Formats: sequence, C-alpha cells, structure tokens
Amino acid sequence: MRDFMHGTSAKVLLAVVFVMLALMLYTAAQGGSVVANALGLVATPMQRVSTIITNNAAVAAEPLTYSKEELLEENAALKKEIEELHAKLVNYDQYRMENAQLRKYLELKDENRDFKPVPAAVIGRDPNVLYKFTIDKGTNDGVSKNDPVITDAGVVGFISAVNANYSQVTTLLSPDTKIAALVTTEEKTAPVKDSVGAVPSIDQAEPTLRRDSGVVSTDIKLAEDGLVKLGFLAADTPAKEGDIVTTSGLGGVYPSGLAIGEVVSVQNEEYDVSLYAEVKPFVDVNSVRDVMVITEFEGQGQALDDAFGTSSAAEEP
Repeated sequence: MRDFMHGTSAKVLLAVVFVMLALMLYTAAQGGSVVANALGLVATPMQRVSTIITNNAAVAAEPLTYSKEELLEENAALKKEIEELHAKLVNYDQYRMENAQLRKYLELKDENRDFKPVPAAVIGRDPNVLYKFTIDKGTNDGVSKNDPVITDAGVVGFISAVNANYSQVTTLLSPDTKIAALVTTEEKTAPVKDSVGAVPSIDQAEPTLRRDSGVVSTDIKLAEDGLVKLGFLAADTPAKEGDIVTTSGLGGVYPSGLAIGEVVSVQNEEYDVSLYAEVKPFVDVNSVRDVMVITEFEGQGQALDDAFGTSSAAEEP
C-alpha cells in the first residue's frame, strides 16, 4: 500500500481528483453555465445534422398527391413550353441575322446607288452538284438568270437557273464561271533625269497604279484548293502576291468594282508567253449562308454589246 501511494499511478489519480473537485467548485460558483456552454458547443452541430436528416426523411415520406394523368398532363405542358421557347430563340436568331444583313444592304446601296439588291438565304446544297447551291428567292422576287450574286465581302457567283420561288447559284469555283476582271498593282515608273541632269533613285519615283485585265475562271484542281485563276495577263504584267482582283464590268453580268479576291502567286502559262495569277476569293462559297442578288445595276447588259462594237438600243429608221 505504501508503495502504491508513492507510485506514479497514485499521483495521477490524485491529480484527477483535485481537477474534478476544482471543476465542481467552479461550476457551483458559476451556476453551471460553463458546463452547459461546453456541452452546447459539442451538441449543437449534432442537433443541426439530426434536424436536416429528419426533415429530408419527412419530405421523402410524404405520399404522392398527383395522379398519373395529372403528371402526364404537366409533362406535356412543360414540353410545349420548351418548344415555344425554342421557337422564340430561333426567331430571335433569324431576326438578328436579318437585321445585320439589312445593315449591309443599306451600306451597299449607299455606296452603289444604282444597285437593286435582293437578300437571299442558302436553302440547299446538293453534294452531287459541286460548286452550286440553291437560294430562297426567284422570279417572284425579281431575280433573273445571270444576275450576279455577292456578299459584303465580294463576288459569290451568278444565277444559273431560276424558278418562281427559288434559284440556283453557280459559284466562282465552277468551271462554268467566267468573269472579266482587273488586277490592280502599285508600281514605280523608271526614274528620269531632273533639270540638272541627275537621275533620282527608283525609291524616289512616284508610285502609280496599273490595272491589267484578264478573265477569272477555274479548273477542278484549283477549285479543290479553293482558288480561281486570272488568265490572259500580259507577259510584262507587274501583278504580284497581295494584289487585289476586282470585276471590270465587261460582259454585262457583273458591275465593275466588285471585289473577287487576292493574288497568291503569278505563274507562266504552259502553252504561250502570257501569265496567269492564282487568286484566293474573299468569299468562302462552300460555307456562305446569306447572299445578295443584284437584280439591277447601271449598264447592265450593255458592256457586252460595247465589247463587240454593237449597241443594244434600237436603231432609228
């Protein structure tokens, strides 16, 4: 017994007894608030968890108050509401695109007051008929065969077949397309002697614009690469990569000044001394969705007559 009293266990036991006595005396003096607070700190989170579990169980245990017919009716109503929202969304997108399209047409009209553009949308592409597509406008909208088809970026093609309510467009990438065009190049003329006989350097010469004429066409190989060809260029043409190709107006199908594309290279023709330029069109005709058909423009149909020295006007007797 004496050994126990002097051992470590006895000392620990005495310490615990003293702490408990002190806690009891302090609790009595404070009215039990310390112990209550300590117990509340531990118990409160457990009570919250218990409450959540109880409430969820109560909700899950509630009996269904809707019949099968009522649920089916509610489901049908929700589906109808979703369809109406989808329809509104589609209409919103359509109105937004039409609004943007109309802004482009107004800009086009301001720049070319003789144009009469008709907006149209691509409604069909036949995979068996390459480089052509169908639009939703026809003779009822004033569209005629051979009318030029463009976007705000440049030339797309021409109307190759027309019906009352739809038309077929043959694009730039079709071998059937031929467009009289110009390539504009900035060049510096050869320097001349000044008043004192000095010859200025070529860098000091004033740049001038040279326009070389040609015909835009294509073939299967070029079309597969999304390119067209500006052929019949003179052997001394200064045309180079980066030059812009536009319509010349010759032929009466396209008005002059419409953008076609940008020169990517200049090559020698295989069988003669002339050159041709490979041109990247500004419009991706395989993905275009909205176009403009120019049904009227100043000089329409007259340039072809002028090219052959004739006139379309009736002769006076």
